[in-house]
Parts: sequence; structure tokens; C-alpha cells
Amino acid sequence: MANEHYAPPEQTYAPPPQQQPYYNPQQQQHSWGLQPEQQQQYFGTGPAGPTQSQPMTGVMPPSYETAPYGTVNPESGLPAKFNPRPKYNDCWAFILFIAQLAAFVVLSYFAINKINQDRNNSYGLDGGYQYQPPGRTPGSQYIGVFSKSGLITLLISILVGAVIAVLYFFLTQSFPRQVIKVTFALSIIAYLAIAIYYLVQRLWYPGIVGLIFGVLYAFMWVFWRSRIPFATEMLRAVTGISRQYPAVFALAFLGLFIQIVYSVYFITVISGCYEMYYDPTQQSTPGKLKALIVFCFFSFFWVSQVIKNIVHVTVSGVFATYYFMAGSPQGMSKSPTLASFKRACTTSIGSICFGSLIIAGIQTLRAIAQMFRGDGNDGILAFLACLIDCILGCLQGIAEYVNKYAFTQVAIYGKAFIPAAKDTWTILKDRGIIQLINDNLIGNVWTMGAIFAGVLSGLASYLYLNFANPVFNSGGQFTYVIVTMAFVMGFQMLFTVGTVIDSGVATTFVALAEDPAALARTKPELFERIRATWPAVVQGVNY
Repeated sequence: MANEHYAPPEQTYAPPPQQQPYYNPQQQQHSWGLQPEQQQQYFGTGPAGPTQSQPMTGVMPPSYETAPYGTVNPESGLPAKFNPRPKYNDCWAFILFIAQLAAFVVLSYFAINKINQDRNNSYGLDGGYQYQPPGRTPGSQYIGVFSKSGLITLLISILVGAVIAVLYFFLTQSFPRQVIKVTFALSIIAYLAIAIYYLVQRLWYPGIVGLIFGVLYAFMWVFWRSRIPFATEMLRAVTGISRQYPAVFALAFLGLFIQIVYSVYFITVISGCYEMYYDPTQQSTPGKLKALIVFCFFSFFWVSQVIKNIVHVTVSGVFATYYFMAGSPQGMSKSPTLASFKRACTTSIGSICFGSLIIAGIQTLRAIAQMFRGDGNDGILAFLACLIDCILGCLQGIAEYVNKYAFTQVAIYGKAFIPAAKDTWTILKDRGIIQLINDNLIGNVWTMGAIFAGVLSGLASYLYLNFANPVFNSGGQFTYVIVTMAFVMGFQMLFTVGTVIDSGVATTFVALAEDPAALARTKPELFERIRATWPAVVQGVNY
């Protein structure tokens, strides 16, 4: 989490004199030396501020002296499993990533050059138009969606999405329990409403699927209610920390912006490839073009995964630094976000490229399967392609879930990808059902919120189009396109905020599984609140 070398603590733990200590002081011989005022620091803030917790009864305290959690490195004063000076791992994956990216850039040069040549041939070497579409006069201000009015509608959707994201964030922090319950109820209602609509339209397959999910969510509500208090504490804590380090949100939106720009770049290169090799006189697509398309999609998937995972590892590093360092004698660094981003782009970049390669490979295979499925010339081949696509989709979901926690291990401990994935699998086996429930409860909060933000952004753009009646949409021909784009932008604004919270929750969960004693040492107030909602948290995962 940090590249500095920390001096070992000079004090031993001394509980506040006015309180009965939660645990036997003899079990704290390895802990950081904290002053009473440092022990009052806690993980995040709530609307009412810190509250005095009471000692738990009927719950066994954690055995802090049992390896591998709870022990402290005498040289650094940090948890024994924590590596303050991580090495460069999985460098081969980074080299391979740079090689494929360089190949894509070279291909893009020829593809974009081909597009420019075709444009010059269409419009004349002097830049003048050779063809004037019907109904359009020279010098007309009509330039479609990207006119002044079109850009205003898109700006409205972005502003509405940003406002909703901010309001929803503070609402989630202030009333996490109520938000979790309401969004879960809305999920059930949404699935049932979709099912009823499709059944009324006599579309039986989507109607039955929606009905199954609606009933399934209703049953899960009955069994998951007991886990809401723990999810509430996690959500309140993580949103409280993220308020203290708003740079994580700036980084998430920067990653979203880079992803959008790269997507436009990718589409341009794909278009250039078709310009170079596609022949409309032939019934089949040339093999060379198919190979280039597959490579382009593979490169796009890999780069997209790397961008997303760099953001995830950076955010996880910030939350991990807070978990272990805030309240300790060493304290927090001045710029944890910048330090974590530096680690993500240096010592951890190889592991990020390795894990991203796995997902990109599965996504590419799915794209190939979908190409065969959409061909339609051979029914048996299309059926097999559909079956393979379904299997690969399941594998992709599992791999992405494991990757999220494996990259969290990379961010916290500087592990290589394979050891991180193995340790993640151990945690999943030990606490899988609790982890899945927690992820679903909190993830559902941001999914439903993102849909709500998208709907409001689309509605705002629709109202503007109706009242302003811009020239480019005088006939309503662009209404659907604009409203859809507005929905996507509003959805992404809030969903990007949700990804930060999701990374924080994953990091906190892994840190609790690896070293619950660290939280008890530095933030006893939060530890007691979490232990009250999930007593088993006092026992770390043994490998």
C-alpha cells in the first residue's frame, strides 16, 4: 500500500482507563501502540457522528496471536502479510499487452488513412462537396445531433445525471438501511412488472424469465433480511471514507472518459478495416477481414478491462491504506490516491494485465460465437454457437467476480495474480454466501439508482426537445437517439460512483477476512458495530 519504510511502533496498547477493555490486553502484545484519542477514530462518519459502543457478550474475541492474521512485522510495524515494498509481478503480461496495443495502433494508422482517402474522394481534393443531399442547401446550419441544440440536450442529461448521483450518494450515506430495503423492493416490483407486460403481449419466454426472477428475489428477501444490518454498516462506512478522499471519484470519471474516447477510436478503426477489405460484390466476408475484426475486438476488450481494473486497484489501494493506516502511529500518507495509482501503474500493472487477459479472451470467444450464431446459414451451427455463448457467459461472470477480489488482494498486499486468485478462492469458500449476499444487497442499491438516474436524464432531454423544438429535430427523427444517449449518460454517471463504492466494499471485506484485528486496533468503534451485525467476522480466514 505504500513504498515508504515505516519505523516499528514504540508503544504498547493501552485501553482507555474509563472503559472495560474489549479484549484481554495480553492478547494485544503485537498491536500498534495507540493513544486513547487515536482509538476513538472510526471507519467513516455517520449523520450523528461517533457513538460509544458497548462490550459484546456471548461472542468469543478474536485470537490476535494466531497466524496468519493479527501478527505484526516488527520491522515495519504493519500486518505480517502486508508487503510495504511490493515487487514487479507478471511482467510478461504487461509486455504482451504493450505488443498487442502497438499492433492495434499500427493497424489504426492504415485504417484511418483509408477513411481519409475515401472522404477526399467523396468530397473532392479541395474539400468542397461533390454531392449535396436532397433538402439541404449550401451554408445550412443543419448539422444534426452535434448542432448547438443537440449538444445542449446532451449537456442537460450529463448535468441531471451528475446532480442525481450526488444527491443519491448523500442519501445512501445518511439512510443506508432504508435505501437497501427500498431498492430491493423496487427490484422485485420491476421484475414482476416486466413479466406482466410481456405475458400480456403474449411474449411467453421473456415473461416467464421475468416472473422467475421476481419470485426468486421475493424469496431471497425473506432469507436475506438478517444480513441487511451488516450491509448497512459496510455501506455507511465506505461512503464515509469516500467523502474524505473525493479524488477516487475523479479517477473513476477519468477512467470512464478514457473508455469513451477509446471506444470511438475502436469504432473508427473497425470502419477503416471494412473500407480496406470488404467487397460488397462477394457473398462472404474475406478471411483477412474476419481475422482483423477478431483481433480488434480482442484488443478492445483487453484495453477496456485494463482501464477498468486500474481504477479498481487504485480505489482498493486507497481504502486498504485507510483500513490499515488511519488510526495507527504511522498515519495516512498525504496523497493516498496518487500513491495507489502509482502502484497500480507500476508494480501491479503486470498482474492487472494478466487478469484482464483472461476476461478479454473469454469475451473474444463470445464475440466469435455470436458471429456464428447470427450467421443463420446453418441451424445446427447456430444452436451450438448459442450453447457455447451461454457457457462462456457463465464463465465470464465467475471470472469477473473472482477477478474483482483477486485485484483487491493485488492492491492490498502487492501479490502476483495467481497467488491473489488462489487466496481469493479460499476466502470465497470460507465466506462465500455472506460475501455474495453482501455484494447483491449493496450492488442492487447502485444498479437501481443508476437506472433511476438514467430515466430522469432521458426525461429531461425529452422535455427539452419538446419545449425547445430544435431545428435538427423538427420532425422528431432524432428524439429516440437523443433520449437513449441521455439515459446511458445518466446511468453511467451514477453507476461510476457505484463502482467506487463497490471497490471499497470489496476491499473492506477482504481486509476483514485477512486481518480483522487491524480494524479492532485502529478503529474499535467500527469493529464493534460490524461485530454486532456479523459476529463471525472476529475469526479471520486461515490458509
